[in-house]
Amino acid sequence: MTITLVSGDPLLTRTQALAFGHNARGRIEVGTMETQLYTRYPTAFAAYRRKCQSNRIKAGEYWAWSQGAPHLYFIVARETPVGATRMRYVQNAMMTLARDYTLLGLKSLAIAPLGDAIEWREIIPTITHWLNMISLPVVIYEQFLPDVQADEPF
Repeated sequence: MTITLVSGDPLLTRTQALAFGHNARGRIEVGTMETQLYTRYPTAFAAYRRKCQSNRIKAGEYWAWSQGAPHLYFIVARETPVGATRMRYVQNAMMTLARDYTLLGLKSLAIAPLGDAIEWREIIPTITHWLNMISLPVVIYEQFLPDVQADEPF
């Protein structure tokens, strides 16, 4: 399906789900977007942290929280909150998501920047490779611009 690249605030997405990078320890990360996500969805982050602490979530997986709009997809792209985003973890999560999206009932997905600006430029082609093979509308946020509504195609 169509993958659309946009700039704007992923927290304002009109898609069914928002995917973002997080760490396998469940610790809060300190970026602007992460802080806003935590403030808006503390229950999701608490549930995610409990799963991490019980060793039920590993790097390279994703975890979905569907008790709100948009649904949140934690892409476990790092071992720790200060560690680097690992391409192999992103690739594994995207392969699994591409396989499972119909089982999850996923109709549209926005992906916030995973990692810092340098890492993100290298990660986008991997995401595009795996999600371009499926019929899921995907919006990739190339650049995070707080409080700016992106021009999403739906």
